[in-house]
Amino acid sequence: MVGLEMLITAALAALALAFILSRRKSYKQHVQQLQPQKPKRQLVIGTWTREEVSKHKSADDLWLIIKDKNSGQLKVYDVTDSIEEHPGGMAIMYNAGGDATSGFHGPQHPPTVHELIKDYCIGTVEDP
Repeated sequence: MVGLEMLITAALAALALAFILSRRKSYKQHVQQLQPQKPKRQLVIGTWTREEVSKHKSADDLWLIIKDKNSGQLKVYDVTDSIEEHPGGMAIMYNAGGDATSGFHGPQHPPTVHELIKDYCIGTVEDP
């Protein structure tokens, strides 16, 4: 009887593991679908003043300043093309045209966002 109980327990554990692994695969596919695409328009690369960045604060033209954790450099990102795909909805607009460092480095963003944002970098801040 003990052997039968162990066999049933092992079978249930195997089924549970199979279920978890199948859900994990579909979750990865879901996350990949949510990832923003590359910018759709030509980005102009340069050095920008805070005043210039502050002019780009609408859903049709959105720039953000984000401090790079590794270099400490303030970088400018034109994220206009990623607004619709932003998983946090319009929260991306909270610091429109300004410094979004604290929001960007918050716990809501997965580590992969640091790689994705690189495609939107248009330069650095001239007047830190």
